[in-house]
Order: sequence, then C-alpha cells, then structure tokens
Amino acid sequence: MTNDFSKPRERLAATPRSVRAEAVDLGAAAAGPTLGAALGRRAPIILTSRGGKGSILNTTNHLRGLLAHPMPVTGVLAGTAKGEDAVLFLACDGILMAPKSALLLSPSGRGEAALLSLRLGHAAASRVWFGGGRLSAREAEKAGWGSIARGGFDDALESAQGRFEGLSPRALALLRPLLLHESGMPAGPARVLERAAFALAFETGDPGEGIAAFLEKRKPKF
Repeated sequence: MTNDFSKPRERLAATPRSVRAEAVDLGAAAAGPTLGAALGRRAPIILTSRGGKGSILNTTNHLRGLLAHPMPVTGVLAGTAKGEDAVLFLACDGILMAPKSALLLSPSGRGEAALLSLRLGHAAASRVWFGGGRLSAREAEKAGWGSIARGGFDDALESAQGRFEGLSPRALALLRPLLLHESGMPAGPARVLERAAFALAFETGDPGEGIAAFLEKRKPKF
C-alpha cells in the first residue's frame, strides 16, 4: 500500500480545519480532470457510478492516487461497474451499492486480487475470483466492506456525503492509513498503530471539543 503512517504530525498539520466530501462521477466526460483535482485536495472522495460503458481514465495512476490519498475514499454504485471503473472502486474504504449492483472484475495486472483480498478477506475474494469475478452487493455487505442502499442513487449519495459532516478532519486523516493497513494485520502491530493514532488525536484537542459539544448540545468546532 502507498498510504503509510509515517510522519503523522506532518499529516495532521497539512489537514484543513474544514472539509467537505467531493463526489466524482466516473461516467462523466470530465471524470479524469475532476478526479485529478479531487486528489489534489485534502478532502474525502466519493466515487460514483450508475453503471454503463464506464470511464476512460488512466486507471493505474488514479488507482495509486486514490490509495495514497490522505482522507477516506468511499463509493456509491448503482448498476454494474466493470473494467477500469471496477478496479477504481476497490480503492474505496467502503461502498454503498444498490441491491442489484455489482462489480465485474478480471485480472489486468493492477493488483485487483490483492485489493479484493484486502476488502473482502481471502476466502470471500477467492469465491469471487473463481465464481467469474462478479462481486454482488450482497457479497460485499456480507464481507463487511459494502452496504446495500435502501433508497435511490441520489439518496445513497446524500447519505455518503452526510457521513463526513461534523467529523474532525484531523481524525479522518489519521483514520485512512489504519483502514488500509490494519486489514489482515496481526493484533499486536495493529494495536500499536491504533495507540499512536489515538494519542495523536488527543494532541489536537479535537476529542475534548467533541465531548464538550455533545454535552452542550451544539455542533463541534474542529
């Protein structure tokens, strides 16, 4: 993985005090420039697709960029994503999928197998690969990586954007490396990373502000 936990204080210092998740429609004509611009900003990214013919992005570069992005990356999918788009969705830390949506994956040398194992676990990833490469919404939810959207596409996108509202940007910056590295990691090293992130979070003062805002029934001011 290209997103590590080195220089965490520098990571926090460069994090804006206020962020808004940026949605990138992979099916849009300007998907490449839009995603490139989003990767240049330190804000959560939401990849979206309604299925269809897919995008014509430089998948290798954008995949690396998404994995190295300092903030969480999530996805919203309605329909079937295949080819380049399906690979990019594997860079998401979590994904909201319509009940009948799916990812259609095939080996292309971009690390799909490793990413699929990271997201689903080895057993579930093997079932997908040997089952033809189709990852359904139900299988993604069963593995704990995906959630099935109960409303329409717009409702799912609004829900994904709403998940970041009111959260500490600096806590989100500490969260991303943990999401990428703790999956499959032995408990001992994972706890070391968690303790480091926990201590750094308290150095920012954000946990105290969050508790105070809860007790005073107001929005926190991170």
